[in-house]
Amino acid sequence: MKFPSLLITVSLITALYPATTALGQSANPKKTIQGVKPIERAVPPADGGRGLIRVSPTEIRHYSGDKKRKFYLVSKDNGKTWEEQDAPESYPPNFGGLAFEAPAITWIPSIKHFIRVQPIGGFVFMAPNLDGKWKAVRKDGKWEENWATMSDADRKAQLLTLGSIMRSPIAVNQGKRILVPAHDMRSGSYCHISDDGGLTWKRSKDTIKVPQLEVKPPHKGPRWYNAGVEPSIVELKDGRLMCLMRTSQDQHWQSFSKDYGNTWSKPEPSPFFGTLTMITVGRLNDGRLIALWTSTAPLPEGKHGGSDQWENGFTNRDSHHIALSSDEGKTWQGFREICLNSSRNASDYVAGGDLGNHQGEFVDLGKGKILVSLGQNARHRRIYEIDSKWVYEKSRATDLKKDGLNDWTYHAFIPKVAGHCAYNRKPGATLEEDGMHIKFMDDASLINEKEELDYRAGGATWNFPSGETGRVTLKFKLLPDSKGLHISLADRLFNACDTSAPDLSIYSLIIKPDKNIQTDKEYTLTMTWKGVKKDTSTCTVLIDNKPYKVIKAQNTSPHGINYLHLLSAAQEPDNGAVIISAKAIVK
Repeated sequence: MKFPSLLITVSLITALYPATTALGQSANPKKTIQGVKPIERAVPPADGGRGLIRVSPTEIRHYSGDKKRKFYLVSKDNGKTWEEQDAPESYPPNFGGLAFEAPAITWIPSIKHFIRVQPIGGFVFMAPNLDGKWKAVRKDGKWEENWATMSDADRKAQLLTLGSIMRSPIAVNQGKRILVPAHDMRSGSYCHISDDGGLTWKRSKDTIKVPQLEVKPPHKGPRWYNAGVEPSIVELKDGRLMCLMRTSQDQHWQSFSKDYGNTWSKPEPSPFFGTLTMITVGRLNDGRLIALWTSTAPLPEGKHGGSDQWENGFTNRDSHHIALSSDEGKTWQGFREICLNSSRNASDYVAGGDLGNHQGEFVDLGKGKILVSLGQNARHRRIYEIDSKWVYEKSRATDLKKDGLNDWTYHAFIPKVAGHCAYNRKPGATLEEDGMHIKFMDDASLINEKEELDYRAGGATWNFPSGETGRVTLKFKLLPDSKGLHISLADRLFNACDTSAPDLSIYSLIIKPDKNIQTDKEYTLTMTWKGVKKDTSTCTVLIDNKPYKVIKAQNTSPHGINYLHLLSAAQEPDNGAVIISAKAIVK
């Protein structure tokens, strides 16, 4: 195929990406952005999402939700080292909720008190000092100091409980109002509101409800209906509140309030992809917004014949992402993987409950550093220190022979529920001496004929910083009898074996043996894209620096491209392809 216009395009590539001293490093060192990779600091005593609180300029705690013992993890050097410590007798126990979920604790400067709520329908406690005397809020709007000696019946009768499942309290409108975001799974999100420092509460006028996912291809069955839940709220500089929610859709949805949480705008999709997972949004001390979530697409629903009341198998909880905004959420940068689930390829994945990496919260460490607690299982909870310079980096590279598969998601699913809404896994790619091998696998355990599921197509996916303009370079070879390889540029993590990924990505093409590509020969493929708008944006593809194809964007992205997805294009077992290295640079 010949494309005369490619001569112009190749020149444009050179203009967009001048000579570099190393991948992503301009010859002008002043333009280089380099940050420290996320550093694992500790294992928190409860799931991410609640329990992390700054106590002083140097002390940070992460409380437990244990029902038998009152304790927390503490760092007295601003997050670097941690140790376990018992809480004093005056600290309230876990009267409600689940043992693996810590209470949500927030410092409210306007009233100079910490406020503490249990995640599920719990009591409201307040204290000026975490280790001092805690007071419970009564139903009559007064404080109860003797809650510890009350009988269970008296506590239930006299003490206030805020209903439903709750997130962390937040003070808005210069501290004049306290909100506790809450939700009901099938009716949506709302706010508990207090205008008197937490003594009396009312429910917001509006409940934010997101529609159900429509069952249509590639889905063969319904998805568990979450009507907009686990709301996370941040106050914007113009006085509006922005709320982001977990949904059954392919994206987290957002809504805005102009009256500090009483009424809300009609919900709409946000720039953040994610399904049936928690998202957290907040503000750093320097004014930037931060988002923490799991930007992963679940596999299309199978023909499971179930209802929308529960999930059959979570297939999108093996990553955790971060993005930052300096313009009040108009644009976001990063979309980087903080971590990948260390058990994502494990054959015993179903053991031990939900092993998801979703759920997260943060504390600002100062000097551009952020502390993030994440994870939904004792096996995978982690506390990381994040360098915001790393979030803003513009490049990433991986050499499969040197780096192995640590940076890749490459598992295939055994499509049979065997644990808490989970499938066991098998590697969908293998590391050999010459690189990563991807092929169509001869493995009947990857098929569920009843649900019309087939995950034998091997694949792999790799994250890099997000960009509306960029370039990916892939070094590969096709093996004899190869039926080809889908190469896709996407704006979220698609599972390695997800055959819908090529259609849902922004750009995608198939390479297979032809007059330009011989088997058992190494080639360098370059994909340079400019724009992420369907039909109007284009991507120029070169093979060994020679024109190969120009492809149009087949979908529009709300933020940019940040994933390379590779998938066997075969329909039957073959020898597949070898991936040797990958590089990405974005603008």
